[in-house]
Amino acid sequence: MLDPQRLPWLALACCAVALWLFFTIYLLRLDRVVGMVVDDAWYILLAKSLATGEGYQMINAPTPGIHPIVPPVFPALLAVCWRLWPDFPDNLWLFKSVSVAAMLGAGLVAFVYFRRDRQLPLYLALGIAAATVFYPPLVLHATSMVMAECVFMLVQLAAIVVIERGVRQKGTKAAWRYAALGGTLAALAYLTRSAGVGLLAASVLYLLKERCLRQGLIVGFIIAVSAGSWIGYSRTHAPTPDQRVEQAGSILQPYNEQFWQRVAGDPSAGLITASELLGRVWKNLSEIGKFDMGAVPLYMFYRAIVPGQQILLSQLAIWFSLALAALAIIGFIAVSRERMTLAEFVTPLSLAISVLWGWEQFRFLLPLIPFLIFYQLMGLRAVFLFIERLRRYGTGSGSDRPGSDHVPSESNRSLPLPVPYRRAIWTTLTIIVWMIAALNVYANFAFIRKQYDPGVRMQWHSDFEENAALLRQVGEKLPPEAVLATQNPALVHLFTGHKTVALGDPASSWEMWKRTGVRYLVYASPNPLPPFEPVEQKYPVIYRQSGRLNLRVVDLGLPSSRPAWER
Repeated sequence: MLDPQRLPWLALACCAVALWLFFTIYLLRLDRVVGMVVDDAWYILLAKSLATGEGYQMINAPTPGIHPIVPPVFPALLAVCWRLWPDFPDNLWLFKSVSVAAMLGAGLVAFVYFRRDRQLPLYLALGIAAATVFYPPLVLHATSMVMAECVFMLVQLAAIVVIERGVRQKGTKAAWRYAALGGTLAALAYLTRSAGVGLLAASVLYLLKERCLRQGLIVGFIIAVSAGSWIGYSRTHAPTPDQRVEQAGSILQPYNEQFWQRVAGDPSAGLITASELLGRVWKNLSEIGKFDMGAVPLYMFYRAIVPGQQILLSQLAIWFSLALAALAIIGFIAVSRERMTLAEFVTPLSLAISVLWGWEQFRFLLPLIPFLIFYQLMGLRAVFLFIERLRRYGTGSGSDRPGSDHVPSESNRSLPLPVPYRRAIWTTLTIIVWMIAALNVYANFAFIRKQYDPGVRMQWHSDFEENAALLRQVGEKLPPEAVLATQNPALVHLFTGHKTVALGDPASSWEMWKRTGVRYLVYASPNPLPPFEPVEQKYPVIYRQSGRLNLRVVDLGLPSSRPAWER
C-alpha cells in the first residue's frame, strides 16, 4: 500500500485541497430531486421493499409478487439507509450519501491504481483521480439522482486493483486470497449493474492470458456461482405477460428483448433486425467519437452543466472530439504494447457491449472515465515521443550534430530518449490533467451558482417541484385505497403510498385497469406531456398542476361503472 508518510508535503497539500473541494462541491450540489430519470425511484422503492421485509418485489403493484430484473446490490445498500431512517423524502440525502461515499472511494482507488499499478508520476495519478471525482455528470448522479453508476465504478475499480495485485503475487499463497476477493468484487459489480458482464469476461480472460490458471478457476467459480444464482433467480421469478402489462417499462423487460428494441426499454419505438445491428454500432460509435470523447476532458464545452439544456456544437468541436477519440485509441495501443493489464480487457469489452445497445452511450462511458482520461493522456505522450524520435532519428542526418552524414541504425532508432525530455512530457501531461480537473471544478461551481441564485430557476429543479406539488395533492385528496395509473409508478407510490400501475395506451390497458381497480390517471412525468389526451374527452380532469409539464389527474370513475373501451 502507499505510505502517506512518504508523500511529499506538496502532494499532501493537494490531497487536502482536493478533499476540501470534494465535500464543498458535493454538499452544495446535494438537492431533494429524485425520480426525474424514473429508474432512481425504482431503486428506492426496491430498497423500501427489502427494508420492510417484503422481499425483492415491486410493492407498489396491486398484484403482489412481481419481481424486477434489476440486480439487487444497489437496492440492498439503499435498504440499509431506509432501515436507518424510514421517512421518505426526508431520508433522500441518506440515499445519495451512498453514491457520494462511493465517489470518494473511487477517487482513492483510482489514485492507488494509477500510481502503483500503472507507475505514473505522483502528481499525474493525483490529477486523474481529481478529474474523475469532480467530473460533473458523476457529481450529478451522486447528488441529484439515486443511480448505481457511482457505486458500480467504485466496485469495478476495486476489482481491477485487487485482481492486478493477485497477478503480481502469482505463485504465492496470497494470490489465492486476492483471486477470491477479486472474483467477489467482480461478481458484486455485475450484481450492481448488468453492464458489469464485461468485467466478468475480462477478468477470466486476463487471468488466462497471464497464465494464472488456478486464480482464473477461483475467479470463474465465484462469478459462476454469484452471477448464475442471480440469473437463475431472475428466470424463476420472471414476470408473467399480465404482470408486464401492469408494470410496463424496462424494470420488467428481459435484456434479450430490450436488445432488439430500437430504443432499449421502449417497445413503442419498434424493433430492429439482425441486419440493422451494424448500423446501430456505427451510429453509437459515431456518437462516442463526435461528442462523448470530447466531453471526457472538456465536459462543459460539449454538454450543458444543467440537465435539460442543450449546447450546439460547431463542426470544429466535432472534429476536435474525433481527434481526442483518435488519441485515446493511440494511447490504448501504446500501453497495450508495453503490457496488457486487466483494464485493457475491461475497456474494449465494456464498450463493445454499450455500442450494441440501443441507448445513449454517454451513460455507459461514465464508469470508464478514469481509463478514458488515462488513454487520452497516453495517446498524447505517444505522439510527443513519436515526433521527438522522428526529429532525432528519422531524418537523413540521424544525428544531433548539424551537417552529420551518419544514417541511424535500427538500434539507434530504438534508443530511449533523454531523461529530461521524458520528464518534460510527464510534466506536460500533469499540467494538462490538472487543467481538466480545474475545468471540472469550475463547471461544478457554475452549477452551484445557478442553483443558489434566486433569480435563476433551473429546469431540473422546477420540473421536480412541479411533480412533487402534484403528488402532494394526490396524497392529500385521493382516497388511500385508490389505485393509480401513471408514467412514474415508483415515484408516485413513494410520495403517496397508493398502489400504482403503468399508464400505457388506454386501449391495450383498459381491461387491466378495470381488473386492478384503477380509478385515477395521474399524469406525473419528468418530460412535457401533451395538454390533452383522447381519454380525457369522456372523463373529468379533477386537478391540473401549473407549469410546463402539463401534469394533471383524471378521474375515470369506479371500475365497475366503466364500459368497455371503444376504439
